[in-house]
Amino acid sequence: MTDHLDLTRLYRMHASDLNGYLRQRLHCPALADDLCQEAFLRLSQRPCNEGLEEPRAYLFRIANNLMIDHHRRCYSRIDHQPLDDPRLCLACPYSCPETATESALCQRQLRRAMASLPPRLLQALTWHRLEGLTQAEIGRRFGVSERMAGRYITQALERCRSELVGTTSLCQE
Repeated sequence: MTDHLDLTRLYRMHASDLNGYLRQRLHCPALADDLCQEAFLRLSQRPCNEGLEEPRAYLFRIANNLMIDHHRRCYSRIDHQPLDDPRLCLACPYSCPETATESALCQRQLRRAMASLPPRLLQALTWHRLEGLTQAEIGRRFGVSERMAGRYITQALERCRSELVGTTSLCQE
């Protein structure tokens, strides 16, 4: 194989067989075409002063080595991770500045609204929401009926809501 004509002749004689072999092994026609072309390119880059006794066998060896290289490259890549893998989550674990600011504003307004409540309403709301007391337990502590304790809680919630009307969406949730 000392000139261009020899490579052209080898291509005409063996390209379809080599391509068929690669297609059968790879199950991807485009990749088989690429590796077939690469095998002939590598053969053309071989020094001319070396003679080949079996050019067909040499071409198939080149193609086989190219397949091995291709498989190694594919399996050494890290792109085989599923997209729903939790380790790939790129979300920041902290809230965004807007949300944190909105939440702080809501808390400040809620504290202001609770500070403006009369002592009995504030205490009833605190016992009910924070300590989890029932209306009956709150009524016993205040020395009033269960129904009156419920009214205290309702009035406290309504006053807080009226103070928070028109504020951010977080305060209304």
